[in-house]
Amino acid sequence: MPAASFVFPVRYVSEGVAVQTTSRELSALGIAVRSLAPPQVGARVSMAMYLPNTAVPEVAVGRVSRSRASSPAESGFWADFIVVDPQARMRIAHLISDHDEDGQSRTFPRFAVKLSVRFRTAREFVAEHATNLSRGGIFIRTDDPPQLDSLVEVEVQLPGETRPVVTSGVVVHRQAAAPGKIAGAGVQFVDGSESFRERIDGYMDKLQDE
Repeated sequence: MPAASFVFPVRYVSEGVAVQTTSRELSALGIAVRSLAPPQVGARVSMAMYLPNTAVPEVAVGRVSRSRASSPAESGFWADFIVVDPQARMRIAHLISDHDEDGQSRTFPRFAVKLSVRFRTAREFVAEHATNLSRGGIFIRTDDPPQLDSLVEVEVQLPGETRPVVTSGVVVHRQAAAPGKIAGAGVQFVDGSESFRERIDGYMDKLQDE
């Protein structure tokens, strides 16, 4: 079964280091994961995969068969599953089979928000607002969106909290101002901390309950 494009949170541990990031592709045999400092080929990785429409993450152990540390958009690794529960493998296969002909997939819902955001590019630090948020990424409204595939550092101010949540992200969508469209950048979260994932997930849970 070929790999399909899916974006969902992934926590992986390699050589004692835990990283909270996001996926790129998924198949019944393995997963492509975004990572700015990926494990080397041959490394064993333990993974928790937060698939859409599941209450608890699927757990798997994989071995890195491809690894690339180059541009932010291309950096990451492919891990072949070597230990995975048969039921989890079946759920992954069903998820992929639901992938439609246009390459779209069932993903985590996006919620309309208005959050203060600061993002740092290679050139500057900019204060803007986020207009929607999912567990895998954020859309930042800005008249001068960063270049596609560029790396940004994102600080999101969640309601009722004194400190922003901070993570790295890759610009995966760039929207210029146009009739009926808001100028801005879609950013996929990558290489966040455990605290980042806990706080984002906690806020998303509140939005879902409203």
